[in-house]
Order: sequence, then C-alpha cells, then structure tokens
Amino acid sequence: MNAFEFSPAQIEHFMFVLFRVGAILMFMPVLGSGLIPARIRVAFALLFSFAIFPLVQYRGYPQVDSLLELSSYLFIEITVGFAIAYTVRLIFTAVQLAGTVVDFQMGFGVVNVIDPQTNSQVSITAQFQNILAILLFLALDTHHFIIHAMVESFSMIDPQSYSFSSLSVEYILRLFSATFATAAKIAAPLMAILFFLSVGLGLVARTVPQMNVFIVGFPLQIGVGLLMTGFSMAFFSQIVSREMESLPERIFSLMNTF
Repeated sequence: MNAFEFSPAQIEHFMFVLFRVGAILMFMPVLGSGLIPARIRVAFALLFSFAIFPLVQYRGYPQVDSLLELSSYLFIEITVGFAIAYTVRLIFTAVQLAGTVVDFQMGFGVVNVIDPQTNSQVSITAQFQNILAILLFLALDTHHFIIHAMVESFSMIDPQSYSFSSLSVEYILRLFSATFATAAKIAAPLMAILFFLSVGLGLVARTVPQMNVFIVGFPLQIGVGLLMTGFSMAFFSQIVSREMESLPERIFSLMNTF
C-alpha cells in the first residue's frame, strides 16, 4: 500500500480506521498518559492505523454522500474507540479508588500527589498501587491484546449497522458497578485491619481515659496501614491480574452489544 496512491474512497476508509484507533490510543492507559506528548500519541495513532488498514480495507465501509454523513460516521468510530479504552481504564479507576479509601482510613486523606497520567490529584497509596497496576498491565502483555481488539473491532462493529441500544448502556453500567466491587476487594484487607484497630483504640479510650488515644492512634494507624500495604501486595497482584485477564471477555462482550 503506497501512501501517495490513495484514492478518495481509500482516504475515507483510512479516516474511519484512524479515528477509531486514535480514540483507543488517546484514552487508553499508558499510551494515553499525559506524560507522552500529543505529537507522539498522534504519531502512534498514524503508525497503528497504517499497520491495521491493509487488514481491514476490504471490509464493507459505508458510502458517504455528504460531509454531515461523514461526520456522523467518524463520531461513531470515536465512540467505539472510547468504549474499548473505557473498559480498560476502569481497572485503573478501581485501583485508584481502593487506594483513596485506604488513605482516608490511614489518615492520609489530605496528602495528595499529582498523577502525571491524568494530571489530577490522587492519594499516595492510590498512586503507588496505580504504578504497580501499570507494571502488571505491561508484564501481562495486556497492551498486545488491546492491539488485537483494535483489529477485531473492525470485523465485529460496522458503522452502518451500529446501534447504541439499551443493552449497550446496561452492559456499560454493569462494568461501571463492577469497578466498585473490584475496589472493595483490593481495599478489603487494609480496611478490615484498620477498622479493628479503630475499634481497639476506642475500647482503650473507654477503659483508660487518661490516655490520649488520638496521639497514639494516628502514628499507629499509619504504621499498621503501611505494613499491611506491603503484606497485601501479593493479594493485590492476584486481583489486578485476574481483572486484566478477564479484559478479552469484557471487551468482546461489549462489542457484541453494539
């Protein structure tokens, strides 16, 4: 395929591929990070689009008769790409939510750092667990599967027959609600230990009123919380790995609803 011998129809078809691939890469974790300059992300989108286009250029593309019709089809491609990237990003959202809840329990609720991926403030534990989740994301070759999902999406989702039905909304909401369940699983060991620690400190405060529980409890909660964070790393890795291994089923199920 020569980039300088594109026909007008091929240029339209390439735009369909570029907008869907670009939406996935712009919103996907790691490659969609704010740390990567926009020019490099656009270059990656062009590179992947040129690599994928020969594999999908012979499938049935819609015939475009007007600029408005072209814009509507390109908007559909962006929506599909965003939905795929959204499914992946929900795992990292669950990790950050779990870290935020744990930090509130430990007393780190007001201690935030800047997450360079999203340019937003997150708690310390949330950022630490987010970095570990990124390492697992790369170690498990999840990014390779996303590239595979890009190619498969063109055979599973046709812009001409695209329908964002109530079934799609229901499945997306189900994925969103599962994010809170995943966050609760990740934070459960630390929340349980810190809860029982708070109950114990409350009993001490009732039995020994002369003791200033707040002065003793604050460093004790931090120390126990950090210690349990280290001990629960294996548990954390198992949950996050299981969630990433279930991504193929989730993404293909989402694409089947369109």
